[in-house]
Amino acid sequence: MREKLRSVWKKIACGIAIGVGFVLPGVSGGVLAVSMGLFEPMVEAIKNLLKQFKESFRFLFPIGVGGVIGVLLTSSVLKVVIESYEAEMLSLFIGFMLGSIPVLWAETLTERHPGFRWKDLLFMLAGFAFTMTLMTLDNSKAATVAESVGRALPIPLALQAGAVMAVGIIVPGLSCSFLLEFLGLYKSVVIAIADIYIPTLFFMGVGFILPAIFMIVLISFLFKRYRAPSYTTIIGISVGSMALIVPSVLKGFSWWCVPLLIAGLAAGLWQSRRELKSGKGDKGLDFGEMVGSLRDKKKDQNA
Repeated sequence: MREKLRSVWKKIACGIAIGVGFVLPGVSGGVLAVSMGLFEPMVEAIKNLLKQFKESFRFLFPIGVGGVIGVLLTSSVLKVVIESYEAEMLSLFIGFMLGSIPVLWAETLTERHPGFRWKDLLFMLAGFAFTMTLMTLDNSKAATVAESVGRALPIPLALQAGAVMAVGIIVPGLSCSFLLEFLGLYKSVVIAIADIYIPTLFFMGVGFILPAIFMIVLISFLFKRYRAPSYTTIIGISVGSMALIVPSVLKGFSWWCVPLLIAGLAAGLWQSRRELKSGKGDKGLDFGEMVGSLRDKKKDQNA
């Protein structure tokens, strides 16, 4: 019983960290989930929610509770401090994301892919290039509208924000908060979440559902069939996301950015070392194996 409670509280704590990552600009909640060994089990649990509802719900619920807490708390805090300390916060989390790269690389290592190959560099460059293409998007119109309406986003922009969040949340390396900021929708979304402004949140939810289902199925397929290329591409996307927010850091640069970057890097490397040392990555937390073990226990109890 005590072990189960410890596991539940650990998942809630991980969910809070992932929720914070979803809100902070430039930070990928997906990468944080990978670094804690939860990303692929979460994807599998969501994909099998209807087939294996009880097991999936039991696995996802504490993580979801933590995620909601992290999003709401961070949104409330950011509503107050983001304009004053944006560069410092981004520096801290750029460091943490850099420190999480060793865990991402470890996920590529299999019997078929025991080490670095030159084609890995091509996939990394492809991921980096994909992120860089975001700079070519014209976001001026959406940004102007969002600036004028605040939390009350028009329905098309709320639907767009929901779809962007689905992609940013589910694809590790992409930061949904950064994507929203780049499109000029970030502050409106943060205020809507902090104020629990239902009209905007409802249409964001509608825009979120279909893209999320599509991305979950796609990511699950890619990780099973093309694990190493998928993770090396994610590394490129992560580096590209960080590169895109460097101008925001330079714009508001203070000398506090340097120690905070180093602190974030140290924390990320510590987390990476902890995960690699314990040997608990996504591969060690396969949701299918978890469901199978639960069924075996039930059979033993009934026998």
